[in-house]
Amino acid sequence: MRIGVGRSRVVLGVFTLLLVGALPSGRSTPEAAAKPPASVRIVASLPAGAPVPAPLRVMPLGASSTEGVGSPATAGYRGPLSELLRHDGVAVDFVGSKRGGPASLADRDHEGHSGWTIAMLAPRVAAWLRATRPDVVLLHAGTNDLGAGASGAVVAGRLDDLLNRIYTAAPRTHVIVAGVWATMRSRSAARADLAARTPRVVARHHTLGHSIDFVDTTHLLSPSDFTDSLHANASGYRKIAAMWDREIEAYLAARRAASTP
Repeated sequence: MRIGVGRSRVVLGVFTLLLVGALPSGRSTPEAAAKPPASVRIVASLPAGAPVPAPLRVMPLGASSTEGVGSPATAGYRGPLSELLRHDGVAVDFVGSKRGGPASLADRDHEGHSGWTIAMLAPRVAAWLRATRPDVVLLHAGTNDLGAGASGAVVAGRLDDLLNRIYTAAPRTHVIVAGVWATMRSRSAARADLAARTPRVVARHHTLGHSIDFVDTTHLLSPSDFTDSLHANASGYRKIAAMWDREIEAYLAARRAASTP
């Protein structure tokens, strides 16, 4: 398949492309708010017979929401996600340099750094990836960048740089990029601009042959799903966990299909 880029054309290897929902138009309607988050799933094909890893090594990567601020009893989304994947029959091993969460959560590894921007994560991410070798990265970052005053364009550029570093360190890792789910009313224009730019960042990595998803989470949570202006509560994190679960399951299905001789 050929994808035009400007006046040049980039020839890609064989890959599987699934389009779920539609990309955001930039206009919000009540009907749109009721829809599940849109996603663009771009999964690079694997050699025939390549097995699905068991357990699947998953790195939750981001800031305070990844750490679980707002619902420490569930470790944010990590507790509910662990339960969902277990129910799906997916053996998973969360990985990361940090540990946190209730004693009831058997696997508390993660890479959530409260208060960190993408610019702060980027210099460290290669070392984390090489140390833990994740199959899948759940990436939710950019909220703190916007909160610090960065424009949507600047945050998108930082995201692109972070993805470059991820794929340099771990070229076969699958990355699921979630949009900013905090409402951030004072930065709503920048948040919307970032949501519009992120699919283009993802598309660029697609042309490079990277395995990647983007999920627009603009309408994922309702006002009652937040414990403060930035962090979800237990019900919100359950919705976030369900979103990650759907994306992981879809990735695994695409990977199984790609590995069938």
